[in-house]
Amino acid sequence: MPHSALITPGDDRSPVLIHVPHASRIIPLELRPDLLLTDVELAAELDEATDTATDDIAAAALRHTRLKPTTVVNTVSRLVIDPERFPDTSEPANAFGRGAVYTRTCPGTPLRTEPYPRTDYLLDTYFRPYADAVTTAVDDRLHACGRAVIIDLHSYPATPSSFEDPAAERPALCIGTDTVHTPEWLIDAVHGAFASLPAVDQIAENTPYVGTYVPLRHYGRDQRVSSVMIELRRDIYLTDPRTPDAARVDQLGRALAVLIDAITAQVAADV
Repeated sequence: MPHSALITPGDDRSPVLIHVPHASRIIPLELRPDLLLTDVELAAELDEATDTATDDIAAAALRHTRLKPTTVVNTVSRLVIDPERFPDTSEPANAFGRGAVYTRTCPGTPLRTEPYPRTDYLLDTYFRPYADAVTTAVDDRLHACGRAVIIDLHSYPATPSSFEDPAAERPALCIGTDTVHTPEWLIDAVHGAFASLPAVDQIAENTPYVGTYVPLRHYGRDQRVSSVMIELRRDIYLTDPRTPDAARVDQLGRALAVLIDAITAQVAADV
């Protein structure tokens, strides 16, 4: 079955996989009538929800790495499916209509009818094929390198959305970690790669977002798979919600490349 994961293989010796799940604004035409928003309202929702230009930052990193990592980019909007949510009732974001299939907007207004009758269709058509494709990409790194390290690349607005904690610290760079899949050396490597970057004035861990992406097949059980989430506050590289600053994107790409090279060296030393 076709999927929305655009996978670009990297160097066979690189254990790194960059995951870019929320950069797209694309909504297939057949799904547009199900969204209860005017075109103006939909554009505003996409401005707030889309991790604009995170795919550009990943591309910039590839220009500066010694060994190119594998990249996985979701080619449809998170308003179609959010590949990083749990697809069942265990997902906490279901409480505010932002589970695997969103029914509420960032401000909390209706996005789809509730309950949404085509939820299973979207899960079967987009969510599960995407998850399978990412899992296969991780398995490929395990087969080639014995280890897989996921860099889960995101961004977020300076102003909290309605479902977020307004009191949570919103640093220029949030490092998201998992108790099983994020070793201390990987956290240290992120701090080191981004600490000297002029555009990043503050780095914190697990605020305003917590955790990082690991495919369900590996989650909690396969310690050969490591993962760290990088959340960049958008005002450090966007001039407005849709327009990246090319110089800042390149700076962030260079910092990401430093991280990729550090991970590759660490894994090579451990194997």
